[in-house]
Amino acid sequence: MIAFASFCLISSAVYAFNDICDADKDAAHPVKRSRPVASGAISKRKAAILTAVLSIAGLAVGFTVNLTVMILVAAYLALNMLYSKRLKHKPVLDCFSIAAGFVLRVYTGGAASGEPVSDWLFLTIVAMSLFMAFGKRRGELAKVRNAETREVLHRYDGAFLLGMVWVCAGLAIVFYSLWAMNREHNMIFTVPLIIFLVSRYLLRLSDPDSHGDPTTVLFKDKVLLAAGGVYGVLTVALLYF
Repeated sequence: MIAFASFCLISSAVYAFNDICDADKDAAHPVKRSRPVASGAISKRKAAILTAVLSIAGLAVGFTVNLTVMILVAAYLALNMLYSKRLKHKPVLDCFSIAAGFVLRVYTGGAASGEPVSDWLFLTIVAMSLFMAFGKRRGELAKVRNAETREVLHRYDGAFLLGMVWVCAGLAIVFYSLWAMNREHNMIFTVPLIIFLVSRYLLRLSDPDSHGDPTTVLFKDKVLLAAGGVYGVLTVALLYF
């Protein structure tokens, strides 16, 4: 729980820093223009102070768990700040940066709990993260006509993004299946649910209101949300009961 609190603080710092960097462009975005800094509700100066305070607090909390957790949390903070300033403007590298952030989260959890992260789980997280990242870029390219809100969209092609979405979706299912086969507790029985979740998510990427955002896609689809809940309950039941 302490490691989770550390990540919550760091994630909040990252969001604040990103809002500072993108304030002007977010103001022209149909959805992001309501963000605090972009809308003018909070000044950039106050957001910068908040970023510094949250970053220091997050690192301090991470250190109380162990040194490895603090280092991983610091790496996550540095990666996301670099992403906000530079990497988000580099095609393909932007999506891999997002995936790296998810990998760091998983390894932080492993370092905090003392549970090693398996190779198949690592590959599953990478593939699933890329699947969502490329899907979001495709949604932005298709729905946001003013590409000035995200410069990297000028460097992307719809057909390429669609191909990468399908490739990463397939890899995610395969890697997850291999992870489940190497686990005890009959985790293999969760694979059909993962296939359903990925398939349903692919279907919902065409939602005109989602802009490819995973959170929007999830909460706009009650079936997808319910299936995710069933997966969570089934996983807990198989692992602990």
